[in-house]
Amino acid sequence: MNKIAGSLKRVMTFNFIVAAAVPILVISVITITLLSRSMGEQVIKYNTQMANDLVKGTEDFLAMADAVIRQAATTLAAGGFDNRQIQYYLDTLVASHPYLDAVHVVDEDGHSVFVSPFDPSYTTLDLSRQPFFQETKRTAQVHWSTTFISQHTGQPTLTITRPTGSGMVVGYINLSKLNELAAKGDGNQHSWAAILDTEGTFIGHSDREQVYQRNIGDREFITTALAGKARTMSFRQGRDNYLITVDVVTPTGWPVLVAQRTDIAFAPVNNTRNIFIAGSLLALGLAVVIAMGNLKRILLPLDVFTRKTLQVASGNYNLPLERYEFTEINTISEHFQSMAEAVRLREDELRRQQLELANYMRTLERSNRELDQFAYVVSHDLKAPLRAIANLSQWLEEDLEGSLEAEARHKLELLQGRVQRMENLIAGILEYSRIGRIKAAAEPVKVGNLIAEVLEDLAPVGGLRVQFDTEMPEIITARVRLKQVFANLIGNAVRHHNKPDGHIWITVSDLGSWLEFSVADNGPGIAADYHHKIFEIFQTLQPRDTLESTGVGLALVKKIVEGQGGSVRIISAEGQGANFIFTWPKAVKEE
Repeated sequence: MNKIAGSLKRVMTFNFIVAAAVPILVISVITITLLSRSMGEQVIKYNTQMANDLVKGTEDFLAMADAVIRQAATTLAAGGFDNRQIQYYLDTLVASHPYLDAVHVVDEDGHSVFVSPFDPSYTTLDLSRQPFFQETKRTAQVHWSTTFISQHTGQPTLTITRPTGSGMVVGYINLSKLNELAAKGDGNQHSWAAILDTEGTFIGHSDREQVYQRNIGDREFITTALAGKARTMSFRQGRDNYLITVDVVTPTGWPVLVAQRTDIAFAPVNNTRNIFIAGSLLALGLAVVIAMGNLKRILLPLDVFTRKTLQVASGNYNLPLERYEFTEINTISEHFQSMAEAVRLREDELRRQQLELANYMRTLERSNRELDQFAYVVSHDLKAPLRAIANLSQWLEEDLEGSLEAEARHKLELLQGRVQRMENLIAGILEYSRIGRIKAAAEPVKVGNLIAEVLEDLAPVGGLRVQFDTEMPEIITARVRLKQVFANLIGNAVRHHNKPDGHIWITVSDLGSWLEFSVADNGPGIAADYHHKIFEIFQTLQPRDTLESTGVGLALVKKIVEGQGGSVRIISAEGQGANFIFTWPKAVKEE
């Protein structure tokens, strides 16, 4: 007894602690996860915003430089200036824009006509072989060159070439401004920002010593940047991990990089997570202490209840009602006492019902024997007179051959038809009564072959076509019952078809552990008001003198299908054919 009580206590203790701890753990995990994710997203958004700002600053700088060169090209193309005025205009233009190192005016043959700042050695310089000249002349559009180190300033430089009516204007743009822009994207000493050219060389960096550093194209983030993909990723540099965001400058296609050291960037996230973890553990410990204290007081009466349970299990229901410390436990004790009395009463009732059930079983067995005897009588004693009547009517027809009037012959045919109908009705009733009582063995059945056998037995004629998939599934089931279902449904369609191009379609759908079969035709159809009536035994929609039918077939189908746990239904409207749909289990289900 002590062992049983001890095991129950351990289970209850465990469940009590879990009930107190799990909600705290779940809420803490969800809160920490969501908070960490949200703060992490904020860090990434900050990095992305810094990259966007650097891209915008670079694009604004390039747009301003392009506007200056466009203004110069437009001014020179307007004409009306002598050489002295043109040189003065260019010198003023360069002097007023610190990032503009030089401006060349080139004729259509590639010779430098004007240069500012003025240098006599450049006034006749042949620039026709320069890539910027050849590309601008070929496309007649603005050309942005690749970056290079200026021989005069030692700074990364870019040329912007704009065509004019008589040549082109070439502006040499000093890119040292990019270092200032990159420095704005450098939030602290643990981060850096940079701008690369399309060859993977730093042309602007928050650390000026990195400018024009080469041989860095093998780094993963550089490869990604050169591919023109705007994204955020992690990479390792030395001992530190960095969070880096890549964006792209238009129209030059320069990648922009903003990097933060991961441990610094995510430090607030980690600190907040650690605070929440510590608070969650503290709350969890407090909950466990409180739960254990209350649990001990609740578990004290368990030994008493255990002893009482064993006594009830042994048949002793006369137990004294005991009182405990808590009102709730006293209520349980009272309920336990009531339960013991209820068990005693139910045992008495169960014994009485067992006696009644035994009597019902004997009555049922006697009824089944009588039903079997009735089936024997119907099969032998009732069919014998019918066969005799059929034989006598046939002999009369043969003996009076040639002397029978049309009316008499018609009456003989009616008599023979009634006898045949009676035999079919008796056979249908017998088969209907056997369903559920006579067991049909389960066996492997290829449904396609079974349908072919049914069609061979029915031998439909009169232009009636039957279409079905011969590759239907193979199942383990009661073959004779499934064949009866198909024989009745297909036979029903054959008997009622009223068109010279009658058609029957048989299909199957897989519903997991069930198959859904459909037997559809294009016959006369059935009005919705009669859908419930056709599955009742002996019910027909046409007079039996018009169409020979016992009214048992569809009732037999319904009983067989529902005996297998399936269902059968009809989809039809008058004049639109009928579609009988039934479900059949894949698993073995013997009657």
